[in-house]
Amino acid sequence: MTYKPHRSLVLGFTFLVFGLVVAARTASAADPPPAAGLQGGATPERHGSAYVDPLGFLMFGPRIGVDAGGAHLTGGVYGRWFDPGLLGRSLFLTDGDKFAFSYGVGARGRYFVGDGHSGLHVGAGAEYLRTRVENDTTLTAVTSQYLVPYAEVGYRLAFERFYAGATAALGYAARLSGRVENLPGGNNAGSTEAKNESSPYGQAGLELGVFF
Repeated sequence: MTYKPHRSLVLGFTFLVFGLVVAARTASAADPPPAAGLQGGATPERHGSAYVDPLGFLMFGPRIGVDAGGAHLTGGVYGRWFDPGLLGRSLFLTDGDKFAFSYGVGARGRYFVGDGHSGLHVGAGAEYLRTRVENDTTLTAVTSQYLVPYAEVGYRLAFERFYAGATAALGYAARLSGRVENLPGGNNAGSTEAKNESSPYGQAGLELGVFF
């Protein structure tokens, strides 16, 4: 079964991100300029950061990633270990199921309202997700691939070289493909359906990182 993403959802993500960026730029332009003689309190120059997201153990798996960019705009990549995420397990697994190695890789862009890669930020990204669910009762394995476009908003609290940031993301997980195969000794693949788990997607994140 092949899933075709809804064009209206893609347009909705685009308009949402555009609106957030416009609002962020308006807020930034309204900020008063720093007073002369306060250079000692200037935000340190930062080129990027590396982080981990331990809240993923409660969501769709922990993440590790890196971001880099200019004063306000950054781009980044990350990887996700999907297996241990409690929310992901509750949505994807039923009786007798277990994850084999499942993972995600993603890319994102962010606009920071303030300087120094800190404070309020908005952005958008997309993630490729591959899951493999095995069942020891039916001796089958289902491998699925998803594309997850999303918009996000968050706030980062900086402490010199280190930071903690909270994020919230909303998007749609669109399945690209699904395949059923037999595990050794099994012969039920022909009677097992690769379920389409395409659905709206929401996630919270807690990023603990270091600047460079």
